[in-house]
Amino acid sequence: MKKKIFVVYGTLMIIGIMLTGFLAFSLIKTNYTMKIEEQLISNGELINSFIGEKLENSSTKYLDFDSYAMEYAMKSKLRVTFIDKNGIVMGDSEVSEDLLDLMENHMYRAEVKKALKGYIGKDIRTSSTTDVEYIYVAIPLKVNNEIYGVTRVAFPFTEMRKINLTLLKYIFLSVICGIFLSLIIGYRYVDNATKPIKEITEISRKIAKENYKGKVEVSGEDEIRILAENFNIMVEKLNNTIKETRDKNIKLKSTLSSMKAGIFAVDKELNVILVNHGAKELLNIDEVNVYKRHMDEVIHNEELKVLLKELLIKGESIEKKVEVKLLEKRILKIYTNPIKLDLDPNRILGVMALIEDITEITRLENMRSQFVANVTHELKTPLTSISGFIETLKSGAIDNKNVRNRFLDIIEVETERLNRLIDDILTLSDIENRSSNTRKEEINVKSSVEEVFFLMKRIGEQKNVECDLEISSSISSIYGNRDWFKQMLINLIDNGIKYTNENGKLYIKVYEKYNKIIISIKDTGIGIPKEDIPRLFERFYRVDKARSRKVGGTGLGLAIVKHIVLSFKGVISVNSIVGEGSEFLIKLPTRKMLK
Repeated sequence: MKKKIFVVYGTLMIIGIMLTGFLAFSLIKTNYTMKIEEQLISNGELINSFIGEKLENSSTKYLDFDSYAMEYAMKSKLRVTFIDKNGIVMGDSEVSEDLLDLMENHMYRAEVKKALKGYIGKDIRTSSTTDVEYIYVAIPLKVNNEIYGVTRVAFPFTEMRKINLTLLKYIFLSVICGIFLSLIIGYRYVDNATKPIKEITEISRKIAKENYKGKVEVSGEDEIRILAENFNIMVEKLNNTIKETRDKNIKLKSTLSSMKAGIFAVDKELNVILVNHGAKELLNIDEVNVYKRHMDEVIHNEELKVLLKELLIKGESIEKKVEVKLLEKRILKIYTNPIKLDLDPNRILGVMALIEDITEITRLENMRSQFVANVTHELKTPLTSISGFIETLKSGAIDNKNVRNRFLDIIEVETERLNRLIDDILTLSDIENRSSNTRKEEINVKSSVEEVFFLMKRIGEQKNVECDLEISSSISSIYGNRDWFKQMLINLIDNGIKYTNENGKLYIKVYEKYNKIIISIKDTGIGIPKEDIPRLFERFYRVDKARSRKVGGTGLGLAIVKHIVLSFKGVISVNSIVGEGSEFLIKLPTRKMLK
């Protein structure tokens, strides 16, 4: 801040001093020029008064003007020129008498022209005779009130230039000295003025580190002192408030810890704001500090998270039973209430949940209900594919032996995969935690991708979405669960088809780079807003809820994809532009890399 103030102050001060110096120089230069002109006029009038007397007393009215010009020039140190009313030079102190006839007619010189009209003429220009720049002043020479000619006096402008240069040098030195002194004084003033602000900044930095013992000492009677006093009062009140808050928190934590029922609360962003010991036991939360961590990182029960999200939208109290898969299966009864402000009941800050453990029978009933919901979602796409092949066979393709055998083989493979998927869906929580020992095998990436592509291409054709596959001819194998790998591809391709309008395109590209299998699934669909991408893989999170319900999405597909990718020790990223489409990029280590 001090630097900014000093720079502004210095800039304004330099501009002010330089402007003052420039104006002073211009004023002095103008006044000096006026004094020279007045002196020239005075000398010219004196010469005219003398010459006029000579002309009035002379019978011939002809004088030796060249001699008079030389005489007056010697006395006044000016150039003196006599010009008759026809513009002919009668005498000039800078030109010898024998060269006068060679001089130009001066009738149309600006100063002479004005003097012949009875006024005093002035001009600044370079003489064509002497090649010297002069200040010219021409005074009409009158005899018996009639203009006889013009007396012109001139001062060399080079002398004025020397004087102006000297004047400019002294003004410049004065400006430099003024700027230097002003900068020193200004720096000390700015330093003293910003010193209290530095202290306030330093103490506020300490307060940010929970050190509330600082105090600003400022003398004087200005606004800075008032600011410092108010800041000290604020720090003292803040210190007292924090002490009171800590005391209340200690009492609240003691009360909550003694409760057997679980208390769990999240804010509107689903970040944990309160969890007691009972809730940690019921929900099997091992972390000591979960404050401000997202609910997805703390709780692994999907229904509970969906319940809290629904509550945020509805703003109502709810009582619900949920199934939790922890070290052992538990059935919990959860009473939820929105957290509201006393002063603004319509404003919901988050959700408070009271969690109780209930009977084993209820727990088993809810488990079956949850199981059916998951099976419905996970098996919908492959069942649709099988149904499509059966309809194709029934419509006449069964008469074609090659087509029939090919379709029956695929149906058989998919049926076996569905049987395995039923078992795998029951261990969805194990997939998420990556803690169970699942069946792993070497996977031929090329054949698996082509098999899934052939299945999903038919679904795309039903929606008029063109699907294109580009896969390297030689590509390494990976190691893991084959069904999970295919399920991952199906979910992503199905997701791309769902959110791509008719006549759109879906591009699938598979290649190997740096011992990693790169899978790119890119569509020309509706795209995903940038702010939704970080939450895209959350369970039950939908970017467009209305469209998701319309296309049959449940919000679990991408969450399953993420955890399958993690089970392969891979990574997944998303690039998307709203209105142009999305690209899901998966990088999986090859079997060679895992070894």
